[in-house]
Parts: sequence; C-alpha cells; structure tokens
Amino acid sequence: GAVSGRSLLTDLFFITTLNPKSIAFFVAFLPQFVTPSARLLPQFLILGGTFLFLAALNAALYALFAGHLREKVQSTQARRWLNRCGGTALIGAGFLTAAMRRSA
Repeated sequence: GAVSGRSLLTDLFFITTLNPKSIAFFVAFLPQFVTPSARLLPQFLILGGTFLFLAALNAALYALFAGHLREKVQSTQARRWLNRCGGTALIGAGFLTAAMRRSA
C-alpha cells in the first residue's frame, strides 16, 4: 500500500543518522570548523542546520531530476539503450580490473 509521509521521513531520518559514511564525515570534517574556546551548542546548531539545509536541497533536486527522468526512460528504446550502456560500462570495468597489475 501507500506509505505515509511521516513514515517515509522517519525511515529516512534513521537511515541517514545511522549511515556509517555520515558518521565518518562528521567525525572527520566537523572538528575543523569548531572553535573549542567558544560555546559548542551554537556552533553545532549552525553547522548542523547548514548541513540539513544542503542535504534537503540535494534530496529535492534528486527527486525533481528523477521525476523528470522517469518519463524519459519509460520507453523500450530508452531501456535498451540504458542496459547496453550499463553492460558496456561493467565489461569495461572488468577489462580494466583484469589489466591492472597487482602491487606487491
């Protein structure tokens, strides 16, 4: 059935929060912009708010692009073209991997 907006947002929140890449990003990147001698809460609120705004903007742009692109890839011809491009990319990656020398 249909999924409610609240359920979708809750799932998205937990997936993003528990994502190891997000955690690693914050642990590695955030301390560079925090001044230890200043109050931490305002700094974290500003940095966190900026991150949330940019993440929401990114997600919205992806959604708009995906909605627009969805109409374009519905045809059999477009799907065939995408399958061929994807297959060619995978074959190329396989050849590159096979051609690479192992470093000792």
